[in-house]
Amino acid sequence: MTANYNTLLRIAVQHTGNLPEAEDIVQETFLRLLESGRKFRNPEHAKAFLIRSAVNRCLDYLKSARHRQNIALTDAAENMLPADSGGFGNAETEAVLDAVGRLRPEYRNVIYLYYYEEYSIREIAAILRKSSNTVSSWLTRARKQLKEVLQDEEFSLSECHDADFRRQRGDSHESKRNAGKI
Repeated sequence: MTANYNTLLRIAVQHTGNLPEAEDIVQETFLRLLESGRKFRNPEHAKAFLIRSAVNRCLDYLKSARHRQNIALTDAAENMLPADSGGFGNAETEAVLDAVGRLRPEYRNVIYLYYYEEYSIREIAAILRKSSNTVSSWLTRARKQLKEVLQDEEFSLSECHDADFRRQRGDSHESKRNAGKI
């Protein structure tokens, strides 16, 4: 439990955007494992099983009537997890987290497992019970969508910054018109 708790909690927060619900899902995942009496060959198999179980519980939660309130992932995650347990501290990390939160759940899972947990495509395929080609395709699509979202955000942020800078210098359209330059 100690070795896998933070991983499962991050996955659950990613899906639910709600720390109390995520904690309940992780607790339920461990309880069901204990009740099943299941034995594993090694810790990697146990971790893969727990991740798959947590993802399934998250999907069940999202389908349930209990899921009524929608919280933005960055708002929910900002103050929920301390930095040493995978928290989110700086603006760049929050922008990436927000972009990941906009992805479809299967894309979010693949991005998280590939980049954060450092699983190979073959291992992710086994965890998610999908083919390696499907996982590879999801990863490619997720990267493309993330790139587009982050480039759009960077562009809109730079436009806002440029407009603020022009206002501070007095280069706005209105100030030029008032000065007789337009």
